[in-house]
Amino acid sequence: LVAERDASAAKYSELETEKTSLKAELQDRIKSLQLDVDTSRDNLTQMETILANAESQSAALKAEMERHIDGLKTELDASHAKSIDLESSLAAEREASAAKYSELETEKTSLKAELQDRIKSLQLDVDTSRDNLTQMETILANAESQSAALKAEME
Repeated sequence: LVAERDASAAKYSELETEKTSLKAELQDRIKSLQLDVDTSRDNLTQMETILANAESQSAALKAEMERHIDGLKTELDASHAKSIDLESSLAAEREASAAKYSELETEKTSLKAELQDRIKSLQLDVDTSRDNLTQMETILANAESQSAALKAEME
């Protein structure tokens, strides 16, 4: 009975040692798992912080890009309006130039007709003057001839 008790006590002692060893191993494993959980939690917190920063930067970049795009749209609208104004101005200038050209062409045609009339009138005056000169030369020649005849008679 004593031997059984001693064997039981040894067995109990062995079980207690194994229990203590398993308990220590389990506590080490729990500590290890707790460290893994804490590390994972820290990593998750860092990742959440990184994600939040990335989302914030993304939102800021998106807002900046939208402002830039709005600025470009405004510039495009202003350029388009300026282009329309320039086209209108050029069209008005073309119309004014065409009207002035037409006016100058009309004036040129009128002046040309006037000059042609004046040339014809001057040509008529020259022709009349030539005819008058020819008549005067004829009269003068006749007068000289008569004067010479009278002079000869008087002599």
